[in-house]
Amino acid sequence: MNSTIKKLTRDDWKVYKELRLQMLSEEPQAYSQTLEELSERSNDEWKEKTASNVMSILAIWIDGKLAGMNGLFYENKETVAIWGMFIRKPHRRKGLGKKLMEAIEKELKNDAAVKKLRVYITPSQVPAWQLYVKLGFAEVVKIPGKTRSNGEKYDEILLEKTP
Repeated sequence: MNSTIKKLTRDDWKVYKELRLQMLSEEPQAYSQTLEELSERSNDEWKEKTASNVMSILAIWIDGKLAGMNGLFYENKETVAIWGMFIRKPHRRKGLGKKLMEAIEKELKNDAAVKKLRVYITPSQVPAWQLYVKLGFAEVVKIPGKTRSNGEKYDEILLEKTP
């Protein structure tokens, strides 16, 4: 299994769009935006998301096939939120989420100002929860009815760690 991780750029907006729409279609309860909302985005809006100064998106390919993504967002100078973890079904349970998280943490090692990593998950995301705990994240708070998807509310759990 040959894997390649790449930080997406403005030119990669179609890769980001493809994965983002697929993740919302397959697991809407895990994300705060809806498929309907993002389906209405213009191509220019997709391009801007991949060219953000406060956000990075990493995608992983396995043997040349797009397998998944993960992102990071600077909430402020010291706090980075991990978001948008998604691995396509044929590639799950093969350690790709861990590889993406390691790549994100490697990228953040160059930023001495970052003191805290955060990730928000829903209780139904058991494999993701297990991965984050294995990587040193700890539960901070449960937020009832926060994440919305298709008009529904779900509980959200905030996990944090020091990089």
